[in-house]
Amino acid sequence: MFIVAPLVSTALLLTLSNAQIIAGNESIKLESVLGLATKCLTASSLSNGARVVIEPCGANATSLNSWTISGGTDARGQISTNGFCLDVVDGVDTDGTQLQVWKCSPRDTAQFFTLTSGGNIQWNGGSNNKCVDVTDGNLSNGNVVQIWDCDTNNTNQKFKSIKYTIPVWFATELRPPSSVSPLNCITAASASANAPITIAPCTSSFTNQLFQDPNNNGQMILSGSNLCITPAGNTLANGTKLVLAPCDDSNAVQFWDHTFIEIVNMANTNFVIDLTDGNTTAGNQLQVWTFIVGNTNQNQFIEQGFSSPPS
Repeated sequence: MFIVAPLVSTALLLTLSNAQIIAGNESIKLESVLGLATKCLTASSLSNGARVVIEPCGANATSLNSWTISGGTDARGQISTNGFCLDVVDGVDTDGTQLQVWKCSPRDTAQFFTLTSGGNIQWNGGSNNKCVDVTDGNLSNGNVVQIWDCDTNNTNQKFKSIKYTIPVWFATELRPPSSVSPLNCITAASASANAPITIAPCTSSFTNQLFQDPNNNGQMILSGSNLCITPAGNTLANGTKLVLAPCDDSNAVQFWDHTFIEIVNMANTNFVIDLTDGNTTAGNQLQVWTFIVGNTNQNQFIEQGFSSPPS
């Protein structure tokens, strides 16, 4: 294995010695200390077997690079994002085994790690002497990370814990594992009551694609308005189209669990937002439909958060 930067700078030593202490169940980004570019551990998608890769951290956390540390610093636990856990492929205790995400299981030893105060992510399965390692010290986007014998002096294995807060604004992308640019976003046809909620290419300013949930209670409020994503006629039934309607805190069907890859209606968790007929043509109006495991019309919504509105 090629180890980058054998001479560790004073600045890097200070970074490592002042690693943030993470509380149990706190969410963070995991940034490699290598190089000048900020690169983070990122799930390539939220699906079983999706590899964990190096990608730009970005100014804001996304559903793919925000990790919840169940045990906190120096405690054994799972490292998860939206119900998918960091996982050693097939639990193979060999240098070079790749990392993936897999649905979290409390009994899967391939999913238990310790984030150390020294910045290592140590796998607690197998020999208990393997750490998450940036393969060949290569920060190229898409480089799949691996496990390797732990070495406290190996900067390929050092990560900074970047805390973040719940985003004030968010856009929701439809991001299939094989997606190519441009991505599609949940989009209001206009900023007016009864406007259809559609799919359309994401824009740089996210016009009519930017939503807020100021109380963190599940409403999806079009930014700059008092209009919420709502099933038409307040009806939860297969095929009911989505529209904007005046926000009403007493209207249960306006509340969604929108932080997962499926956007689940909290009034009846059997219903989720669904890409109508799987059609990504701009202007296709979204609907609600009964949740179906593995349905790619339902399980590819990735939320991107912003601390300030993009322009």
